[in-house]
Amino acid sequence: MPCYQVHDERTHSTELDRSKDIPISRRQFVRLSAATAGAVSLSKGVAAESTSSAPTELYDFVLGRVDEECEIPTLVELRRPAFDALEPYSDDYFRTTTDPTIAAWLRLTPTEARDVAELDAVDTLKFSPGSNPFWRLGEYANGAFPPVDDSVDYIDYEQMVDGIHHLEAEHSDRVRVRSWGQSPGHENLFEETASDPRELWVVEVTNDIDDETAFQEKEKVFFSLSIHGDERSGAEAGSRFVQRLLDGDEPTVEAMLDHVVLLFAYTNPDGFSARRQEYLVNDDPIGDPEPENNSFKRVTGTGVDPNRGYPTVGWVNPAYYPAEPNGRDLQDDMPGVDDDVPTSPKEYEEIVPDSLDIVEALRGYDNLNYGSDLHGMFWSSNFIEGLIVNDQYDHGELHDIYELNRRANVRVRDEIESDLDARREQFEALNREYLIDGYGVPPEYVDRYDTSVPESGYEYGTIFDTIQYTTSGTLISWMSHPEDQGGLGVTMMAHEMGWDNRVFDRMVFRPWLVDLQARGFQEVIRTVTEHAANDVTADIRTGNATTAYVETDSLTRRSSALSFEDIDTTTAREKLGVGKQWTASSVSVPDGTHELSITVDSPTGPILTKLRDGSGRVVRSHDSASDRPRRTAEWSIPTPSSGEWTVEVKTLGGEREGTATVDRTVVSSTADTVMSPDPESVFGYEQRSYSVSPLAYFSDYEAYMTDGRGRKSSETRGHHGQHGNGNITDGMTGLTVEDIKDGALFRGRSSRLAVENLVVSHADGADDDAYVRELDRFVSNGGTLVLTDAGVSHLGLLENDLAAGITADDVTTFESEIPHFDRRNDDHPLLMGTRNVQREFFNVPPLGYPIANAPATGVAPTAFEDAGGTVAGVTDGQERLVTAGSIRREDGSGIHVIGGMLPPAYQRVAHPFGMLEYTATFLSHTMLTNALGFTQRRYVNGDLVETFGTLD
Repeated sequence: MPCYQVHDERTHSTELDRSKDIPISRRQFVRLSAATAGAVSLSKGVAAESTSSAPTELYDFVLGRVDEECEIPTLVELRRPAFDALEPYSDDYFRTTTDPTIAAWLRLTPTEARDVAELDAVDTLKFSPGSNPFWRLGEYANGAFPPVDDSVDYIDYEQMVDGIHHLEAEHSDRVRVRSWGQSPGHENLFEETASDPRELWVVEVTNDIDDETAFQEKEKVFFSLSIHGDERSGAEAGSRFVQRLLDGDEPTVEAMLDHVVLLFAYTNPDGFSARRQEYLVNDDPIGDPEPENNSFKRVTGTGVDPNRGYPTVGWVNPAYYPAEPNGRDLQDDMPGVDDDVPTSPKEYEEIVPDSLDIVEALRGYDNLNYGSDLHGMFWSSNFIEGLIVNDQYDHGELHDIYELNRRANVRVRDEIESDLDARREQFEALNREYLIDGYGVPPEYVDRYDTSVPESGYEYGTIFDTIQYTTSGTLISWMSHPEDQGGLGVTMMAHEMGWDNRVFDRMVFRPWLVDLQARGFQEVIRTVTEHAANDVTADIRTGNATTAYVETDSLTRRSSALSFEDIDTTTAREKLGVGKQWTASSVSVPDGTHELSITVDSPTGPILTKLRDGSGRVVRSHDSASDRPRRTAEWSIPTPSSGEWTVEVKTLGGEREGTATVDRTVVSSTADTVMSPDPESVFGYEQRSYSVSPLAYFSDYEAYMTDGRGRKSSETRGHHGQHGNGNITDGMTGLTVEDIKDGALFRGRSSRLAVENLVVSHADGADDDAYVRELDRFVSNGGTLVLTDAGVSHLGLLENDLAAGITADDVTTFESEIPHFDRRNDDHPLLMGTRNVQREFFNVPPLGYPIANAPATGVAPTAFEDAGGTVAGVTDGQERLVTAGSIRREDGSGIHVIGGMLPPAYQRVAHPFGMLEYTATFLSHTMLTNALGFTQRRYVNGDLVETFGTLD
């Protein structure tokens, strides 16, 4: 297997000027590291040096670092064109050139390299990692980033640096290369530095790049390339797209450059460059000095996941390092990163300097409106998945981002789906290779594992809809969150690429696969860029029907109401050797623990995980053998029971052993009750002020309501503020429990309805018989009642002809990690206009819920169906419950249930950066609109492109 770990001997001058941290001599290093494998490797390097003068000093160093079976990418500079002498060492990737000098490129084992160095015609042996074999010679006849079919390997970090500066020099009117800051860096054995930070390069592309006024006014489109360093397709596709664009091979996007700026950022240079042999790479450099193999890595030089270090609104996992360059007070006090960035209880500038610099840099761009973070995943039935960010979307914003994905779906499938079908046997063989060679699964057991092959080119939905988990602290979520909450307000996506995650010790370059990945992501880049120039609008056609919702202040959450308690936060990290048998790691949970956070990460591939409480009960688990393959499990348990908790981990079951890191964070207090931990005690930041209510959804909804002729409902039906007795004329009106008790749902003292639809999303008034009687009277007289969230509890109290058979015991409010459908009836009218992949009701973290206890309410299926109800979807937990369905009359009126959509924010865990008002997904938004009998319409540049139906 090729071992492509190299150091750039032609480092760009801007890299050479970079400062180093605490340089030490080789002798000091050996003395300090005598007990580590790093010293062993270095000694091996000294002993194995070539006696020839042809290898450079670095080449000799690497000869001593690699195993004998490894193949080293080698640039052989020759005194004369004696290529025949190299033929015995050549393979399919053997390349030769005579311009600008006589040279060859090939892969050599250490023994072969020493033999070649003795050849009379050989002048110099240099490392030349990367896709372009002769980039070190400044030879770019085939471009800085050649097409995949002409490449000899993945793009190398130093090749990338050289390549983007070459493109800048060749296209100075269109390209600007900037450094946003630096990564933490790995320990560099060759340069003898304790840390070797890498630059955070970004490539800006537009016409008249030096016209700063025009630059700031133009719309910006951002692409993050491989924020996880071992998910290579982002950097492979993005780098080549820049090359194609400048070569004139992207005419549609090129024509937009007068009005659009494209930003391509290499957001994890540590993970990108970790393949290089001069680095002492460690997924846990602080807790465990044992070095890992040199390969592309998910994490940075400090061992943290770079896509968990952003200051997202809502719940933030206490184990993370949310990087806020505005510092402790969340106020921008000075240019650049502020002086008051906390150093306790977390050291941000030491651990996540890259995230601090990226946040600061991105805040400096005006008109940054769209973007995508290009990721990778393991095998999947969908080659590319579009992940819609955890955020607060109103009707128009939902249609904008879903239109972007609808177009991406069509275009990606047109681009690659036929080739995916043609490569089916190769995908099947690759999965088999992963299991047998990657995980050591005996061949006779391979069929036990559910490894998918691509059935489609593209699928899209929320993060949970697509990859079945969610988290906080991600780049895309922070970028999408509102500016007044510290975000950027950008319409962001994440795109995940199949078969783009490290399975073997080192990632193997497969041209057929990388070509499909590059082409797929390049189509995504085109689609996102072109979408930025479109005008997507949407409305809600009501047919003049009026709707009321029940107002209450009890759902409002205010930061001013928080009563902080001092807490103790303890963190620990343990590195486990894992195999086909369960390996356990324990954590003591004391009395008074407020939150327990567990993160399990395996750099060696997908894992099976369980979390047991002190009684031995399994409270969380993930099975990568039968569920979606993951190498990371993230759990947060609010108010866990005391005792000795246990994390259990094992591989997929083969003979190959791997490793896993278990991070444990315990947030505890000596106080009897803790309303909310002080964010300064957990993260070092003050609390951002907020006042939020999920009922803001309804005023946002009203802004898109029309009477069917393009006029706003509120414009055609009178004035605001008159409640009840025949005076409701607005399209959407808020009523209190007292208003309804006073007869606001009816005209005067008659039984004629004053409003056609009523939405109840909370349980306020459920203990008030007069209020419940008015709800009953509303339904009995032909009104449509929509019960969401805790409002579903009213169903067990109503006595009208539709609900009389359902009792309070048939209705259950429950908690789950992420409220969603486990099964759905795609033909149900409530689900008209949605797709089977859409399962999530609302996004959990931005509302403060720690992916553990988000509320929803459901109805016992038997009782619901016996009452004449039809089931749209059910949720499994401790019991199966109907979480969406309808009990309707023939005329369409009746009762609709949506078990989760608009819960109040949760304040009992640390949330330093504020809260969002609501996070209803397109699924729940569409269910509500269908329940109301309305129609959603979407327009692109004024043309109607989609209509989402009605129950009529």
